[in-house]
Amino acid sequence: MANIGHVQYQKDNQSGELKAVWTHDDYGCGTGLATDITTGEPNSTFAGNYQIQYFDNEGSLQAELDLEIQKRNGCFALTWRKNGAITSIGIGIETANVLSAGYYDV
Repeated sequence: MANIGHVQYQKDNQSGELKAVWTHDDYGCGTGLATDITTGEPNSTFAGNYQIQYFDNEGSLQAELDLEIQKRNGCFALTWRKNGAITSIGIGIETANVLSAGYYDV
């Protein structure tokens, strides 16, 4: 099952940051931290544009990406980009203030 993964995001409503826990069939697992660049102001929704860094379990940087989250019909569409090129796409749902998403690399 190459090129697939799962991520969970929790949002800090005061700072606007997303904290991530991720796993990927090819790259292992780790954590991440995202800054909301949509408005520069913290908000309580997951929808928006972020700059995110992902780290492996040893704390080594694995990726720095742009993340766009759009709310669509009760779920969320996620798009990750590097230098404007799409690297991954996913779909997720929010439950108990956690956004859980499956994704695959393109």
